[in-house]
Amino acid sequence: MIVLDSTVVIHLAKLTLLEKCCDYFNKAVIPQLVYCEVLAGKKKGCAEVAVVEDLIRNKKILVKRLSRKEYLKKAKDLNIQHGEAEAISLCWQEGIEFIATDDDNVRKKRVLLGLKIIGTPAIVLALFIKGIIDETKFKESLEMLREIGWFSEAVIDKILMEGEKWKRQ
Repeated sequence: MIVLDSTVVIHLAKLTLLEKCCDYFNKAVIPQLVYCEVLAGKKKGCAEVAVVEDLIRNKKILVKRLSRKEYLKKAKDLNIQHGEAEAISLCWQEGIEFIATDDDNVRKKRVLLGLKIIGTPAIVLALFIKGIIDETKFKESLEMLREIGWFSEAVIDKILMEGEKWKRQ
């Protein structure tokens, strides 16, 4: 099981890999605030919102409320805000060790948080390595991430090289 933040949900939905990610991790959980952040795209006509709503209906993504507010305070004390703070708090509350986030602030604090962190590019790589997606989808997905512009060229190139290295083994 994994907790997802909104950037990962949106990126994977755009890549048409969100359902595969949910299957790979058995189930995905998002806090209420992340759900609201994703739903905000509905007003803008973002197609990925319908994908997320469908996965919630089919119980591949669970939306959970945060009940332990002390965890939210702890995250905010570490200068982590909004959906990321709720996602981290939900990990602590539910005893979930994996969080998917593309937020640099959270990633830099991984040791302090005591969580295993994975981002969208690494999820794409994991799906490729496990044979869940083929090489064409792997490369297309990374090129789409490059076009989205959230990730540096170096990150995308490193994941491509990792995929090539794995393929040669």
